[in-house]
Amino acid sequence: MVRTPDRRKPFRDELLSIELLEERARALGARFTVDPSRRAARSVFPRFDENARLLRDAYRELTDDAHRGEFVTPAAEWLLDNFHLVAAEIREVRWNLPHGYYRQLPALASPELEGNARVYALAVELIRHSDSRLYASQLVRFLNGFQTVAPLTIGELWAWPSMLRLALLENLRRLTDEILAARAARRAADAYVSLIDAAGEGIPPSLPVTLHLAQVVQLLRRVREYGPRLGAVRAGLDAHLAAAQTTSEG
Repeated sequence: MVRTPDRRKPFRDELLSIELLEERARALGARFTVDPSRRAARSVFPRFDENARLLRDAYRELTDDAHRGEFVTPAAEWLLDNFHLVAAEIREVRWNLPHGYYRQLPALASPELEGNARVYALAVELIRHSDSRLYASQLVRFLNGFQTVAPLTIGELWAWPSMLRLALLENLRRLTDEILAARAARRAADAYVSLIDAAGEGIPPSLPVTLHLAQVVQLLRRVREYGPRLGAVRAGLDAHLAAAQTTSEG
């Protein structure tokens, strides 16, 4: 089954061996039907520009966090350490993939992927089933497997490296969204504890109805830090976790 694109969740599916990836590519060759009307592929550039902006802004925010000595997750550390490589890949796409060239790539006709460039959809499927870990022999067998059923055009083969970069950057943006959401949740937890501090001995404000996992973890950390003063918060967290059929140890 080819999944309908979701602009929120990272590209993450069953991890396939090189043999199963080749088999998957052959199946995609049979399923990826090119639009016979030869209309232009749906542009990826607005989304690409948005991704580049978000990644740049996230890098700046996380850099500020690190400079202030705030907690930075391992995933955020990776982005900080490797952003120069990310920026180089962004420049590479802008240099090597002209808008006019992209519009000439064969587009798909299937309802769930209608209008997407076939070669971009192929790159997304490879990344989805490889956990974004790419190497030469895998790429060769995947492309060859696809082309035993549906040969790619010379234009698609030329664009293939840029399609992989586009898909990897899209996936990184989605992963960065998760990093930023967790960061916001931890900050919300700290703000909640600050409200309790401001209330003094008064009744603590109610916990939010919906809690992000990172918010729960941060609140549990602060409960341990404050001890009995946040006993009511701990009770509320335990009730929240019980409703979700889990515990702070689960």
